[in-house]
Amino acid sequence: MLAYAKAHGALERLDDRWATSPIAGAWRARMAWTERHALAWADSFDIPADALVFDKRGRLRSGDYDLTHCKDAIGAPISRRALLEEPEQLLAWLGGESAGAGPDSRWETIQAIETWSRASTALPPAPPLLMAARLSSLWRRHAPLGRGDVVASLLIGDRWSMGRQPGSQGGLVALGMRHNGGRWKTASGEEAEHLWLGAIRAGAMAHLELENRLRAFAMRVRHVLVRRRRSGQLGELMAFAMERPLINSSDVAQRTGLTHAGAIKLLSIAHDEGLLIETTGQASYRRYAIPLSEPQSATLVEQQRSQPMFAEPLGEVEAKNHPFQEPF
Repeated sequence: MLAYAKAHGALERLDDRWATSPIAGAWRARMAWTERHALAWADSFDIPADALVFDKRGRLRSGDYDLTHCKDAIGAPISRRALLEEPEQLLAWLGGESAGAGPDSRWETIQAIETWSRASTALPPAPPLLMAARLSSLWRRHAPLGRGDVVASLLIGDRWSMGRQPGSQGGLVALGMRHNGGRWKTASGEEAEHLWLGAIRAGAMAHLELENRLRAFAMRVRHVLVRRRRSGQLGELMAFAMERPLINSSDVAQRTGLTHAGAIKLLSIAHDEGLLIETTGQASYRRYAIPLSEPQSATLVEQQRSQPMFAEPLGEVEAKNHPFQEPF
């Protein structure tokens, strides 16, 4: 099937890029952010900007205002055996009592999951990506939880197939569905499989394009750092900004160890260099984001990859050997 080959090929490209990208840390963080928003979209929930937070290790966590169903399962591991043969473990993975209709109906929820499991084991053998599509569609048809079943179906399909690779963090298909559209929530049979495979390819290509843009922006940052006589902690700031959709002076002070005044000054320097754009707020409440470039041609991206752009960390670039030095 051509659609299967395209989806599988896109995932292979994503895996290869994941293993070799010099900006994997920033890319991973933004992938997680993008997929979480796609899952919220699939759940018909417009997630607020402050509903997702990064912990001290840089991992994305749900805040108090994240109302996405089954959010505990996003990015969490579970075996294929548990998916099909352990209803209680599957329910716990999806969020336990919060995933279903409540503690009073736990037994009914377990029975509904067992019914889905029996129907799933009766499906004919299929490659992982196709089986994931069938399991997901079958879950939406049975709707064992009574609420949040759309998100649950996407997470189950993800964990059965591409979620077992580092390229997906739970919402790759949701991201692809958001890009492609279509009546995927109600589709069944070959139509559901076709939409699922198309979403895998679209989600993978969206992640690859994100990496292209981040890579091009990193090249731009490097040029600025080389041009300046004294870059200070500007490189560290930009490496941090690439990992986050929005940053403010408090974030920067915590990350770099600077005072709030020093963080504000550093943000102003990056803003004046055109490396950050101000989005909202005043003084210490201002938020900044990096301006990601427009999509580039594959030829240009390949040329950039051939250059030793990241021989040194962004925060350690020296300008002493550059012929176009300018005073700060």
